[in-house]
Amino acid sequence: MSEHNSEKKDARSFSEAKPITDDYNPYKLEIESFSLPVNEAQLQNLDVAVQLLADDDFEYTKEEANRVLRKIDLVLMPLMCITYALQYLDKVALSYAALFGMIEEAHLHGSEYSWLTTIFYLGYLVAQYPGAYILQKLPNNLFLFVNTLCWSAMVMLMAACSNAGGLLALRFLMGVFEACVSPAFVSITSMWYRREEQTMRSMLWYSFNGVATIIGGILSYGIGHIHNSHVSTWKFIFIIIGGLSLAWAGIFYLLFPSNPVTARFLTPRELWLFVFITGTYMISNGITVFNSIIIKGLGFSTFRTTLFNMPSGAVEFVVLVITGLISTRIKRGRIFIALVGTALTIVAAGLVWKLKNPWGRMVGIWIYFGSPICFVTLLSLVASNVAGYTKKMVVGASIFVFYSIGNIVSPQLFKSSQSPTYDMGMEAIFVSCSITFGLWLALLYYYIYQNRIRDKKKAESSDQSQSNGQKNEEFMDLTDKQQASFRYLW
Repeated sequence: MSEHNSEKKDARSFSEAKPITDDYNPYKLEIESFSLPVNEAQLQNLDVAVQLLADDDFEYTKEEANRVLRKIDLVLMPLMCITYALQYLDKVALSYAALFGMIEEAHLHGSEYSWLTTIFYLGYLVAQYPGAYILQKLPNNLFLFVNTLCWSAMVMLMAACSNAGGLLALRFLMGVFEACVSPAFVSITSMWYRREEQTMRSMLWYSFNGVATIIGGILSYGIGHIHNSHVSTWKFIFIIIGGLSLAWAGIFYLLFPSNPVTARFLTPRELWLFVFITGTYMISNGITVFNSIIIKGLGFSTFRTTLFNMPSGAVEFVVLVITGLISTRIKRGRIFIALVGTALTIVAAGLVWKLKNPWGRMVGIWIYFGSPICFVTLLSLVASNVAGYTKKMVVGASIFVFYSIGNIVSPQLFKSSQSPTYDMGMEAIFVSCSITFGLWLALLYYYIYQNRIRDKKKAESSDQSQSNGQKNEEFMDLTDKQQASFRYLW
């Protein structure tokens, strides 16, 4: 829980929670005050939540803890899921517009359609580090509200474009404004949920990319039947889809809490409980832009293509929800889930790349849309395994920088001269995912190795306070390297 636009608190006195030794109950805790020397520089990095942990006795039950979690889920998850679905729908509206004549009417030639995706991620790349900085200074709901308004306006303005220059400029600005969403959601997830709860929630909001694909297929199918002599069908796609996001922005701002400390839906006791529990505890993206063209190239009509896009969304939603549920049942294994997802992506790329049978290639496209479990796993590992709010923001921004670079390069590998098979693009996905499989194994080894070193140091240490780290270190913006008690989840 970070401090947004609030006055700095005097945090020289903190409290530590420890289990009651007699008749130990993990849900019955007492708070013991202690003093911690803090200099003025350190005061800038302390969490506002510590004021809730001072000089008090507190007991709670497992039922209370579960009730607080349910309330948080009921408020946050619908808002985050709908927002994520809409930002994805805005992003891929381009592929639906391409089916209904945008390429011809906007006079796009050669690789200009590919550049509409590349330039989006150039804007996405440019905005990462400035966005991470601003995210630390503004409340989450305000930051997301402003950006949603701006990118929605860019989507709607695309309907007014009649050439590549206008579309390219607006797509760049869309990338700038949409760049905040995923990093902000990673931050929000780590702010509101315990480490073991984060993967499922990350999978859930990310799975609404799949829901957006289904909704997009239905919308484009319906919009495709609009016949207007003055406004082309592809322009209605941008106007309607952008308008949905524009309307949603205000709803999100009014309902989404800026941070846990100011959450109106939690009672003071529930807020106290929440703070206590919390304190203790992309090259392959090319298919998402070109899948409509690939499917149409298999011999299907424009309207059948929009319908055949829908199973892709269903696969993405179901796979992410199921893997999220699995992650909540196992203590370790998220990287194994990512390894399975990467292997399936390799298989999918191989099917689309090498098979001649159109239905076999279609199955490959559908399988491919299960691949986001790899990226969501990475986001959940950032939320769980990168400690310290500042470091989390920097690492999150860095990940999305490389995410942007991958998405900048990817569309350029899908040559219009190779449509609809796009052999170079599919080969690139096959090779990059094979390399990624090895990188996942390396990350798994690193986490296990680091945990063993820390366990060994703890066992060898004769100074118990040193082995356990500083008290309330989870609130002090210390990195995972600086927290002796920190263990990596994999």
